Amino acid sequence: MRAIPQTVGQDSIRKFDSKSGGYLFLWSTFVAFSLGLMAFESSEAWLLPMFFVFAYAVILFALVRTIALWRDVLNPLSLVLALGFIRFLIPGLMFLSGAEAPEDARMFFGLMQLSDNEWLSGHVLALIGMIATMLGWLLVQITGISVARLKFHISEGTKNAALVGMLVGFMALLAFFLKNASLGAILSGSFRGTTVEVGSGKYFVLAYLLVVGSIFLCCYLLSKNVKWWRALVPVAIAMMAYWPLGGRGRAVMPVAGGLILLWYVNRERKGWSMVSIKPSHFLKVPVAALLVILVFYVGSIYRGNSDPNTLLQSLSITGLWQYLKSAIYMDLGQLHSLAGAIAIGPGVLEGKTFIGSLSWPLSAFLPIPGRSTGIYIIEELVGFPDERRWGIAATLIGDAYVNFGFYGVIIVMGVYGAALKMIYLKFRQGVLHSTVYALAVLAGMQMLWGSIEVWPQTLSMLLFAFAITLAGKTVFNLREDNPRAGLAQNREAML
Repeated sequence: MRAIPQTVGQDSIRKFDSKSGGYLFLWSTFVAFSLGLMAFESSEAWLLPMFFVFAYAVILFALVRTIALWRDVLNPLSLVLALGFIRFLIPGLMFLSGAEAPEDARMFFGLMQLSDNEWLSGHVLALIGMIATMLGWLLVQITGISVARLKFHISEGTKNAALVGMLVGFMALLAFFLKNASLGAILSGSFRGTTVEVGSGKYFVLAYLLVVGSIFLCCYLLSKNVKWWRALVPVAIAMMAYWPLGGRGRAVMPVAGGLILLWYVNRERKGWSMVSIKPSHFLKVPVAALLVILVFYVGSIYRGNSDPNTLLQSLSITGLWQYLKSAIYMDLGQLHSLAGAIAIGPGVLEGKTFIGSLSWPLSAFLPIPGRSTGIYIIEELVGFPDERRWGIAATLIGDAYVNFGFYGVIIVMGVYGAALKMIYLKFRQGVLHSTVYALAVLAGMQMLWGSIEVWPQTLSMLLFAFAITLAGKTVFNLREDNPRAGLAQNREAML
């Protein structure tokens, strides 16, 4: 792989984030954080407009500054700010502008009985959670440590172990599906409404091997200089295998991991040159955004259509527009989760969501208390008239508020930001392998997007990554591997 120019690499990692550009990044973030505290705790209405304007300006500045400093559009803080903007801030801005939500969204919000004050407080809570993440990121500072080449090398043994892992994961996913539904559910998209059979969860956990194995295989193909669209075939297969379950976020996860790897392979080839806006980006970015929206739109039609013969007929430009207007509030947007958390009250679950999730797998065998925040919000605000329990994605911010209160949000999101920074530094220093980093980042974004309840999934995938690596070095190591020779061949191929 092409060598990284040392002046670029060392300069980009020796800088203190907080000192770069004079202390503006640190102090502007701290001022926004202080304004947020006053706006949330005070009843003074004039503080809210001031906080909203300043907080949005600081978040935009942090996004631009972080990308420029690290020369990396996909650094974890940028991903957090981008996801937070989609998840919380777009619906928040829509409400502030007085825009009327679509009828289906209004009906659901009416069932939740959320007041205007709870919407505003939820908006403020979202911004404070984002800013606390920025502060956690800034608190982790280093100097004098140079970067190294990123780790992409996958041995032949590990490649074979990844292939076997994909096969085992696919068989486990098929077993989970057949134990809870018929093959007809693949065409109808009705699996999401199925009650999962007790005892079939072990197949679901084992199925994560399909995701992990596909990302390992994608990394192997990229390291061999295979064309990008061929390298993404394994993760595309994993996505299609997960599609019938109806969970779009989990289905797109392997493809997202493959795209992260592709981005960093290209960054290495370009020697981590400065990130700049080119005319082609004005076409590529909207097209990429449209593709993401199309995936979620098709997924919503698929899992809500019981007749497979009318599935294609349900797809239309008008339907896409109607979906987008509703998704801003209820599907891509999730501000109502934080408004619901405000309505429930601070700290009412007393940490049970975090205890139950972080103690896994012990919580599966021992009487450790655990409670889903998303289900609890629906139970308290809407109820279960048909006795079928379900919930919303509470988000990590909502989890922290309902479990620990307002100051718990600050601590949890600060630790979250610091953890992302430490993982990123290990990756840029060449300590953490690219596949493990991609899995860790995906898990971190899922926590922000969904809930701390994805921790068992995160731990399972990281353990499977370790198992595939170990099996590649032992069971599947059929011949003597020379990593140095392999890397040399890869460098020659990519030059």
